[in-house]
Amino acid sequence: MSDDPRLFSLIVPVLNEEEVIGETYRTLNQTLEALKMPFEVLVVDNASTDRTPAIMAAICGNDPRWKFIRLSRNFGYQNSCTAGMLSARGDAIMLIDADLQDPPELIKEFVAKWREGYDVVYGVREKRIGEPWLRVFPTMLAMRFITWMSDEVKLPLHSGDFRLISRRVRDAFAHLPEATRYLRGMIHWLGFKQIGIPYVRRGRTKGKTKVNFSLLFGFMFNAVFNFSIKPLRMFSFLGLGIIGLTIVLAMVYLVMSFLTNPPPGLTTVLMLLLMNLGVTSLGIGILGEYVAKIYAESKRRPLWLVDYTLNMDGQAAPGIVSGLLGGRDEFGAALAQHRPVPSSSSEAA
Repeated sequence: MSDDPRLFSLIVPVLNEEEVIGETYRTLNQTLEALKMPFEVLVVDNASTDRTPAIMAAICGNDPRWKFIRLSRNFGYQNSCTAGMLSARGDAIMLIDADLQDPPELIKEFVAKWREGYDVVYGVREKRIGEPWLRVFPTMLAMRFITWMSDEVKLPLHSGDFRLISRRVRDAFAHLPEATRYLRGMIHWLGFKQIGIPYVRRGRTKGKTKVNFSLLFGFMFNAVFNFSIKPLRMFSFLGLGIIGLTIVLAMVYLVMSFLTNPPPGLTTVLMLLLMNLGVTSLGIGILGEYVAKIYAESKRRPLWLVDYTLNMDGQAAPGIVSGLLGGRDEFGAALAQHRPVPSSSSEAA
């Protein structure tokens, strides 16, 4: 019999994880059963093209505590996590990646902090092992840059998506309708009682990482432009600095015109024109990033679409099924009926 009758939900986003999903199932079940409380595991699939859906069909057929949500295409990591979080029924909801680089043995510590009254418990990566420095170094720089650039809410340094939130935080999170999402920033913005737990992040043992430099830069810029207006302010200060430098240069030339012959001006003019062009282009680019965010929000498209589910039993409301948040529910009812689950082999988990 469970010591704690409250339900614990664990969200596992996946994309082509056939090499690790079986071991993930065994490891997480062993960890979660030790919590002595009922649990559910929601695996959200970003339209994997390998055997991940077939393996999950076998797992869900043998274990009703495991649930599967397959999205109609790859809607991105942030949206797949959101889909899982909003479909969960638990009193505590936690996110972990299928590769288990974030140690599942720490789940009990996160739950313990939640039982103490914390609404948000997040992991802080104090060290990374088993990963090449060419991947670790840019990632650490990106995390520091994001923290430094954040101004509305100062984001904890080296915090990740490995986190637990209470039911009331999840309900508050459901009211945030942003189309371009940065989950860890959005959850910190919500407030409530929060605490970080330091841990060592380990490298992958199987499978291939889905993160490359392009995704890392996209992630960094998305975080900065979603939670900071510092780029605009920095550009304003840069413009003021250039105006001040131009005034000083004009005064120098004016004085030199009276005291001596000023140097030929063609090279100076060209340099100033090129500098002006570079600064103008930079400003247009920064402004364009914010305009692009406004454009994405104005389209009001659903954040994700569900292809089919397993073991959900009507758990996802129409608005969840279609990824329509914050008043976007007009489209949801049309997607309430899922198509039949495709046949799959009865592969052992």
